[in-house]
Amino acid sequence: MAGLNLGLEFIGWGDVGQETGHGISQAHLSKIFDPFFTTKEEGKGTGLGLSISYQIIQNHQGKLKVTSQEGHGALFRIELPLSPK
Repeated sequence: MAGLNLGLEFIGWGDVGQETGHGISQAHLSKIFDPFFTTKEEGKGTGLGLSISYQIIQNHQGKLKVTSQEGHGALFRIELPLSPK
């Protein structure tokens, strides 16, 4: 399809993880993408996993979103552009 330019700006998305456990408290939701934030006991985690994931997705002009209701699990969604803007 040489010469075809669709000028795509559509954001594709995928639900990358949904769990039905305890969910994330409202107090923690605003912090979960911060480097070194963890709710685990000392020595059991670095708190870097979500922070690194967030930065990688942002570097690709995407978004990492989370919705959660305490007691009902959490849903993580990644939105990425299909082509550069």
